Amino acid sequence: MTVQGEKDFIENAFQALKDRGWFSQTGLVPAGVTDGELAAFEEEYQLKVPSLYRAFLKSYQINFHLWGISNGSDQYTCPRPLTLITGMKELREAMEEFRRSAQTYFSYSAGPEQFGKYLPIGNWDSDWLLWDLSKPEDRVVVDDPDFGASWLLTAFAHDVPWDEDYWQEGGDPAAPDFKTLLDWFFYGTLIPEFEEENQLKVTYERLNNYGFLWHWYEDHWKET
Repeated sequence: MTVQGEKDFIENAFQALKDRGWFSQTGLVPAGVTDGELAAFEEEYQLKVPSLYRAFLKSYQINFHLWGISNGSDQYTCPRPLTLITGMKELREAMEEFRRSAQTYFSYSAGPEQFGKYLPIGNWDSDWLLWDLSKPEDRVVVDDPDFGASWLLTAFAHDVPWDEDYWQEGGDPAAPDFKTLLDWFFYGTLIPEFEEENQLKVTYERLNNYGFLWHWYEDHWKET
């Protein structure tokens, strides 16, 4: 996509999420992130923020946990919670915490060559959601037969050791790329497939109902 195409995609994604019932409490509030702030962040951490994520950071705030229908590397479609970072203060705090955890939280201390390629962009359920900047965006395979080996977004679990093998594996594949993630959670592209597979209707109210989120697979949720 062009820079304008990315900006339009992000704008339309937020509008689609709003139209589906989200942002009813606050409306769309500009994030206020500037190019100068992004340039300073890149200089400090010696990395390049991907252009689509730049457009996302410069768009709107998200002050709630977002539930949506997603796929895993095993192509199993289900509801999942997602938290995305939408401010520079939060991004810096996440970067510092992630790098500190990489070096001190577990007995194995990772080096810059291991943690330096990851950009934390939120939480995948309760795990770190990271963008692997070392992988080329033009080589992503959405239906990757190698269990998501080409995927750009990965999850680092909080309850398993980040040892040398874990760093070599690169965590657990979360989503093919950021555009696909927004397709899933903002545009809701997997909802029709999920509804057909499970004979039920996905609504904003149900995505904010923990009874539904944890028991959608039970018979009493099925619709006739």
